[in-house]
Amino acid sequence: MGSRNVSQVAPGSAFSYAVSLRARHPTSNLAVLTEALRLEPAHSWTSGEPRRSQTGAPLGGLYRDSYWSAPLPSQLVGSDSMPLELFLSQQLLQLARHRDCLKQVQSDGGEVSLLIELSPIANATCTLSSATARKLAELDIELEFQFLPE
Repeated sequence: MGSRNVSQVAPGSAFSYAVSLRARHPTSNLAVLTEALRLEPAHSWTSGEPRRSQTGAPLGGLYRDSYWSAPLPSQLVGSDSMPLELFLSQQLLQLARHRDCLKQVQSDGGEVSLLIELSPIANATCTLSSATARKLAELDIELEFQFLPE
């Protein structure tokens, strides 16, 4: 009876998704997140730096606030992906280990969020358990959803 449970495989997610951790702050350099979380940012700048395009060309003006964004690790796609709820739960456990660093960013005007980009499959539903909602609230992390065209 126990071996049946061991061999069970969780079904793939009803969504194709990508999740990024994002942080904004009025003044602080958010590079501390790169070191503390060991995540390589896809986008990062500090308030007061000259604005640049993604190719590095000057855009004129200075960034008004600091920004940092990095994709979360261990994301699989298609039928190999784990359910979004399970992925979020695992990532929130990892982020909880860095609670002090996140609180430092949030303490004086900064915000931390998870951006979830979704390409839903027809008639799919997305449910966040109360346990996941509590973890998000405990870490003061907002969820942002971006729905991508199919």
